Amino acid sequence: MELGSNESRVKYETFLVLTLIILACVLLYYFHFVLKTGIIVTHFFYIPIVLAAVWWKRKGLWVPFFLAGMLFFSDWINPIRTDPWIEDFFRVLVFVSVSIITVFLSERIEKSRILLQISEDKFRTVVESAIEGIITTDITGEVVFVNKSFLNIFGYSKDEIMGKSLKKIMPPRYSEKHDKMFAQFIESSKNSHLEKIFELTGIRKDGTEFPFEMSVTMWEVNDEQFITSILRDITNRKEAEKTQAILSAIVEHSEEAIIGKDLEGNIISWNAGAEKVYGYKSNEVLGKSVSILFLPGSDELRQILETVRNGEVIGHYETNRVTKQGTPIDVSLVISPIKDVDGEIIGASSIARDITYEKIAEKALAKSEAQLSLLTANMADIVSQSSVEGAYIYVSPSVKSVLGYEPLEMIGKSMFDFIHPDDVEYVSSMMQNAVSKCVTKSAQYRYRNADGSYIWIETLGTPLLGREGEIIGYVCNSRDITQQKRMEDALRESEEKYRSIIESASDFIGIMDYNGVVLLVNEVGAKRFNKEPTDILGRSLRDFFPESADKQVELIRKVYNTGEGLEMELPIHFHGDEFWYSISIQPLFGSENKVQNVQVIARDITEIKETQIKLEQALKDKDMLMKEIYHRVKNNLMVISSLLNLQSRYIKDEEAKGIFKESQNRAHSMAIIHERLYRSSDLKRIDFGDYIRTLANDLYHTYVPDPERVDLKVNVDEIMMDINTSIPLGLIINELLSNSMKHGFPGDTTGEIIIDFHKVDNDFILEVRDTGIGIPEDMDIYNTGSLGMQLVTSLTQQISGELELTRTPDTCFNITFPEKEYGESE
Repeated sequence: MELGSNESRVKYETFLVLTLIILACVLLYYFHFVLKTGIIVTHFFYIPIVLAAVWWKRKGLWVPFFLAGMLFFSDWINPIRTDPWIEDFFRVLVFVSVSIITVFLSERIEKSRILLQISEDKFRTVVESAIEGIITTDITGEVVFVNKSFLNIFGYSKDEIMGKSLKKIMPPRYSEKHDKMFAQFIESSKNSHLEKIFELTGIRKDGTEFPFEMSVTMWEVNDEQFITSILRDITNRKEAEKTQAILSAIVEHSEEAIIGKDLEGNIISWNAGAEKVYGYKSNEVLGKSVSILFLPGSDELRQILETVRNGEVIGHYETNRVTKQGTPIDVSLVISPIKDVDGEIIGASSIARDITYEKIAEKALAKSEAQLSLLTANMADIVSQSSVEGAYIYVSPSVKSVLGYEPLEMIGKSMFDFIHPDDVEYVSSMMQNAVSKCVTKSAQYRYRNADGSYIWIETLGTPLLGREGEIIGYVCNSRDITQQKRMEDALRESEEKYRSIIESASDFIGIMDYNGVVLLVNEVGAKRFNKEPTDILGRSLRDFFPESADKQVELIRKVYNTGEGLEMELPIHFHGDEFWYSISIQPLFGSENKVQNVQVIARDITEIKETQIKLEQALKDKDMLMKEIYHRVKNNLMVISSLLNLQSRYIKDEEAKGIFKESQNRAHSMAIIHERLYRSSDLKRIDFGDYIRTLANDLYHTYVPDPERVDLKVNVDEIMMDINTSIPLGLIINELLSNSMKHGFPGDTTGEIIIDFHKVDNDFILEVRDTGIGIPEDMDIYNTGSLGMQLVTSLTQQISGELELTRTPDTCFNITFPEKEYGESE
């Protein structure tokens, strides 16, 4: 565009000058030959002379000479005066002088303009190419200039920032702070043009905040003050400072010994890991020679320092060191030079790891190699090691059973000698990819059998690294997958069957991409929208479910990102109504095992969901009813217990009174169970361990008048017990504890009662024992007149348990039983 403009300007200037020259010649003819005078006409000559000198510089000098020639020529053919040459000579001299002076001035002006333009271009180039953002505002904070870096940093276009307030790039919450800082800077800069540096927080156009450093200076032109700021994004610096702090923390808390020393071998830093490995505190070693850690007579320190002075790094160097206690240890060392800001080596940093136990492990490893050799000889897969070029170094004996070769037949040969020619390029590229990324790669290809036929094998190849981290070969695990390949062929043949199944399904089946765009849909799914499949393909879920599509797309993206399927029930709003669908979203994997699309199967369960809601409400009502029943049963049992307690007050016979007391305790033990059921979130199970503690404490305070004589110990697990087992087991515990507390410690007898209740495998074990006087040897617990023992034996049978009594050294009742499920009957 500029070239076209220059050409038009040149044409315009040429046309105008030539027109003026022609007009001057016409006027010359008119004045000389018509009016017979020549004084006034020459004044017009200055116009084309000056314009040509200004526009064409030195090339314009031909204009005065041409007009001078025309003037001499007109006087020669038609002299107006007798001697016109002297006067015309002076006129021509003035023409040329004016032209030369004009050219000189014009060139000076043009040169100054060019220099000014160059200076301005250099300034703009420097400003626009600066990495830092540069912004200039007036005294009110209105932006008058920004460079490209500023726009790139904050994400605005020039039109969006020019003429706007500086507050546009500041977070609103810092607005007041920035105003105050801005005012203080202006006040402090009125008398002296100072440059100040601030660290502030900026906000980009997209709303992200970041730290930046700003150098601010105020300047003045034509009595108008401006403020220019140079901004640097210091996010990386802040991250570097954070990283430095993290690295310092890592060094300080590293389990490995990290030691810094100068070039003389004196210790200058000592971390906690060094203290742990060597046993010295930092104040014991700082300033001392690191030789205190070396074996006596060792020359290692001199060699290490010499290597470090040469700028070399000592990596994974295994040697011996001595701890503070004088114990030799094996360590693995990495020693690196420490350089100052000028690159001069000023010391060394060593990282030591105690490998004493690793050395022991190496011996164990050598022992296991024989076992590994035996394993590889009998495994179904082929394990091999090859060089970088693919030559076999080791092949496991299992190659005989898989391929028919002896291992020695393959060692030294290239694997490409056995690979099918059509697969060589593919295998080679996979090997190069594994080397470049240093990762394990899997490849499937055809391999020649010993009989000349080819089979499909799958190889998992892992690059083998040397001590310096270089690739020295591969370790491969190969498996015969010929049968698998045949199955894959059969799978491809079944794709049409799969499509047929999709089309015949009664549920919505579709395949969608990351954004919920339909890629495939069956006929049934399309009919649900009263459309044909072709009308739905390529359209988004948002076109059909504007009210609930966001949730559906969110679930699809979750499957994409996790690679794991989802199955759920989801309410979907469609045309103002709510429908419930049972939805299955499964990932469809593509190349490199990445999720390519998702398959969605949706079934309308609106009627089922409505029925489910009604059933859930009915279940809640049932739970409330059950809680109310348990509560009332508990209350009734407590009323019975209270009535028995009141009635016992009017009984004088102590034996009859004791019978009432026992009946009261039995009712109380069952009431506690119903109380637990009422308060439990599970209406058919209670925490039986907590129940035992409560019951035992209640009985203890009822039957033991002197707690100093009898000690109660309860060792029970927190076990959830079914109601069918809880009630009879609670009565058993009530009878056994009551019997021990009433009869086991007569008079001043002392001792203890212990309750143990645990689950072992699939059985529960209850033990109630005491160190009291015990049960008489002639007493048969299965044939006794005691109601309590009859209850114990009868209830033990009810819970399918086995009762065992041990009389010495302690009296111990041991009951082993399985737990019955709720509602289970014999």
